[in-house]
Amino acid sequence: MRKRFQFALGAALLAASQLAAAGIAKVGVSNLALSVNGGEGWYWLPHDQNWLQPTSSTAAALENPSLADSASGWHGAPYDATVIDASSFAKANIGAATGGNLLDGVAASAETAADAGHTGWAFAQVFDGYIMVGGNATITLSTTLTELFADGDIAQANAYIELCSTDFTTDICEPLNYAEAFVDATSGPYAGPMTLSASWTNPGATGWARMRIGLAASAETDAPNTVPEPGSFAMLLTGLGMVGLMRRHRGR
Repeated sequence: MRKRFQFALGAALLAASQLAAAGIAKVGVSNLALSVNGGEGWYWLPHDQNWLQPTSSTAAALENPSLADSASGWHGAPYDATVIDASSFAKANIGAATGGNLLDGVAASAETAADAGHTGWAFAQVFDGYIMVGGNATITLSTTLTELFADGDIAQANAYIELCSTDFTTDICEPLNYAEAFVDATSGPYAGPMTLSASWTNPGATGWARMRIGLAASAETDAPNTVPEPGSFAMLLTGLGMVGLMRRHRGR
């Protein structure tokens, strides 16, 4: 009976040590919405303009060994990046828009699991570009968090929205126009709002704003998970035997 107890406890401790060494991070959003109110009450969201950079992308990468994948283009289309090595992976996804402005209804996610010495990153850049806003109008960008989680040795995940005044050379970004949800491996479960929302008001005549919404997940392990060498495993079983002996003496 004691041998069975030693073996079961040793297997449990080994499995627990391997699980603790892994890093896991994931974040997801859905129901992205862009709206305007007040002032002149209109905006223009450029799409497929050769004088601007594409606005949407995904990227995923692992180290040890190094693996990478990415996809990019204009907002409104789906993009996916995925890399996998054994039990480690990194993946980012952006779904297609369902609304007329090619942002409404978008869902996106970033997730990574790092094991056996891996380090992983995943990024979903839902939108990073410019928007023209009518005089004195207010634009609002909002999305719903579907998940936000980080656990393991070193892991973190976040989602953010940022709106900035811009002249295409300098962005002026104020804290009031920024929203973020963040967790890391030491912060405990996320307990913040499940809706992220940020607004920007054009202070004068028709002008431009820089708009960003993105997700990021990263995780790493301190060292590869390995099975203990025979000497170390023998010492572990010896220690467990001592625990079993003490338990038997206490029971008498």
